[in-house]
This record gives sequence, C-alpha cells and structure tokens, in this order.
Amino acid sequence: MKTGNYHFIGYATGKSLPDITPCQAKRLTHLNVAFGIVSDSKVSIEGIRRYLGYIKKIRSYNPNLNILLSTGGGNQHGHGPSTKTDEGIQILIKSTMDIVEEFNFDGIDCDWEFPCDRGIMEEKYQHTKLIKGYRDALDKFENKRNKKCWLTIAAGAGKWYLNSTEIDVIHKYLDFINVMTYDMRCGNQPTGHHTNLYEPEGAPISYSADTAVKLFEEAGVPSEKIVIGVAFYSRRWDGVPNVNKGMHLEAKIPGDFGPDYTAIYHIYEKSLGFIKYWDDKAKAPWLFNGDTFISYDDPESIRYKCEYVKSNGLGGIMYWEHSYDRTGILFNTIYDNLLE
Repeated sequence: MKTGNYHFIGYATGKSLPDITPCQAKRLTHLNVAFGIVSDSKVSIEGIRRYLGYIKKIRSYNPNLNILLSTGGGNQHGHGPSTKTDEGIQILIKSTMDIVEEFNFDGIDCDWEFPCDRGIMEEKYQHTKLIKGYRDALDKFENKRNKKCWLTIAAGAGKWYLNSTEIDVIHKYLDFINVMTYDMRCGNQPTGHHTNLYEPEGAPISYSADTAVKLFEEAGVPSEKIVIGVAFYSRRWDGVPNVNKGMHLEAKIPGDFGPDYTAIYHIYEKSLGFIKYWDDKAKAPWLFNGDTFISYDDPESIRYKCEYVKSNGLGGIMYWEHSYDRTGILFNTIYDNLLE
C-alpha cells in the first residue's frame, strides 16, 4: 500500500502555461500540457506551439517537475481512425515521440478518453496496442536520455470505460491512471453532483469517485496506480424547479460547463441570490438560487478527497484545469492536504 510520495498532477492548456507560478511549479509533481491533437495518425501541436517556450521557464522553477504531453482530449475522435492499422499506430507513435524529443517532454499522457464511444469495439484492442507501443518507445527514449519517462492515461470514471478497454492489460505499461472523477453528471441527466467523492442519498444516477476507484481495483489496477480528479470548474443546470434545493431534478437547460472556481469564489458564492449547500454523505457542495443549480469542488470537498487518497493507498490527485482557479485556493488545498 502506498504510504507517501503522492502524485500531484496539474493539467494546463497551452495558454495556461504562463499562469504557472514558481511556487506552483515547485509544488506539482507532474504537469500535463494539453493538447496534442490527433488526426490522420499524426499529433499536431500547432494550436499550442507558441506557448511551449514557457516549458523552459517552468523547468527553471523546478528541474524535478515531470512535464508530459497530453494527446487527444475529450472532444477529439482522432485516436480511433489513426490506430485502425498497425502501420497507422507506428506512424502515430513516431509523430508523438518526435514532439516529445523536440521539447524533451518527460513522457506522454494519452487522453484517448472514450475508446469504442461510437460503437467501434475494435478500438478496445487498438487502444492496447497504442499504449504498449508508447511504452516501448518511451523506454528507448529513457535509455537515450538516462532519465525516467512517464506514461499515463486519462480514464473515464465508470464501468462503461472499463468495458471499452483492456485495463487489466494496459495498467502494466502505465505509471498511473488519471481517473476523471468529474463530469459524472451532466448533459440531459438530472441535476446532481458532478465530482462527488461518495454516492449521494436518493440519486437517480449512481456515480462517485469512490465507486470508480473500487471498479478499477476490481478490474486489477493496483491502488497506488489510481489517481482521482478534482474539478476547478463547475457543471450548471438552468430552469430547475424550485424544490428540494434543486437536487435530483430535470432541468429545462441541460447540465453544461458552468463558472470556473475563480468566478464561483468571487461572485457566485457571494451574490446572485445563490445559497451554498453541503451534502455530507457525498462530501460535495452545490449552489442553488431557485432556478440555477451549480455543482463543483471547494476546499472542504478537496480535503475529503485528499484524506481518501491517503486512507486508501491511492496514487494521488490531479485537476482540470490550471487557469480555472486563479485564486490558488483549490491548488493550495490539494498541496497542503496531500503533500505538506
């Protein structure tokens, strides 16, 4: 069981890299730079290339910080078509490694978040081949530069994800798995917590970080390889009936991205008629003003997540996304309760 040396992983889009302070760089163990876009068996960083010069400055703040290239992302569907053939997989691996070597990244965070999401079940096995290929390529680069290279993935927090991957096989190639324990309720689903630690009372949809962790462990993933997620942003439903404090209700406007924590802290928790509630069973807060329901992480929910990581011997905590907390409150809460 893991007893220390937890991972503290931040996701930052290219345009967020200038926002990383020297203090934050010293506190993170890993920084995942998002995203290298996957298309036609190639990875493109043209959308973020102009920001990658900041990597050198960030490394000067903390030479021990592991900086990884994240490929793909939740709205990208390039991995499936790019890995349909063994030739395509090799081209994709070479394209990724060319960027890794150009910027001396410390590894790859493969964000093929939803294999088989379009019903193409062969992607389950393409995913495995890609992960193994990345591991082999990174091992060679590791020997070349004489410094560890990391391989991680972003993984969905549900049984559906495990059914779409060979997690029992691929975890052996991975250093750890970033389980996206957020967005667990959104879209046309009823209002509810989107990044809760435990199952809430009476929820029509059953999801929680704790449930996800247990599913991954049951699938054979060692506890110390499981990293759970913190959301620096919210999910928001509008047109919610003014009953039950807005919880577990159908909304006129589906749950979409809501305000980030910066806005929540400065505005939503203090005005606009919102009342803040706390679910002690789920260990999660929410806001409701009679019409709009907002689910998010706050310092209290994060403290419980950090304690959960320690109590269950997990690998650590990651967050999405760095610029969404310009207060630094959530970032510091993770550090103070996980690593301090």
